[in-house]
Amino acid sequence: MRPLIGVPSRTGVRGENAEKPVYYSNKSYIHAVESAGGVPVIIPIMNDYESLRSLLFRLDGLLLSGGIDVHPNTYKEEATIDLSETDAELDKLELSLAHWAWQEDIPTLGICRGMQLMNVSLGGSLYQDLATGYEGDLLKHANWQLPRNETVHSVSITPGSRMREVLGVDKILVNSLHHQAVKNLGKGIVASGLAEDGIVELLEIPERSFMLAAQCHPEELYSDNPVWSRLFQAFVDASSDKMGRQMDTLASVMRASA
Repeated sequence: MRPLIGVPSRTGVRGENAEKPVYYSNKSYIHAVESAGGVPVIIPIMNDYESLRSLLFRLDGLLLSGGIDVHPNTYKEEATIDLSETDAELDKLELSLAHWAWQEDIPTLGICRGMQLMNVSLGGSLYQDLATGYEGDLLKHANWQLPRNETVHSVSITPGSRMREVLGVDKILVNSLHHQAVKNLGKGIVASGLAEDGIVELLEIPERSFMLAAQCHPEELYSDNPVWSRLFQAFVDASSDKMGRQMDTLASVMRASA
């Protein structure tokens, strides 16, 4: 049996006159999870948050994907720049999911916005815009004009970190498609990889069984670089372990009640 991996949806519109609101997820996330042996399940933004519980207890893992800006009010700041697109309902949903995953120790993988969201969920903050807010020499991190699988800079991975154990290398090349980034780390979060300019590119939560995140987009890189396949495989394996423990617990309860 394969583990079920929740992937929060994005909102958009379809149709010639943009008259059809839709929920969706990028195919690359779906197939990255599938390639590692997981079954992706898209989580819609529902009107009744209580109804989410019917879905959540069936999930074995959570993938928080990339996307639009995280609004500064989620980390108690006023917007100091003209932000890109934001979505208050999406922020609310994903923060709720991140809190649930942390409390229940659900294996979680954050990617780009998802990494930033994980940091905010535990009290961390973000650079609202690296180009205007980061003090120091800065690489170009917003490379939206390039193909999504083109690598542009390296990341040094912290020795002894879980990310170093999973990826199996000390340094890795990454694509870079973001203008926001982690500023102050949230409670219990450890930076496990830095870009050459000091920007946090990898993080993890050591006190949980599997909570790792990457600022780059490994879902666009795993088919060309087996190092990134290891990240998705480790995530799905951790989710499988979670599923197995839940099934063992259920079997024990059923035996006790027989």
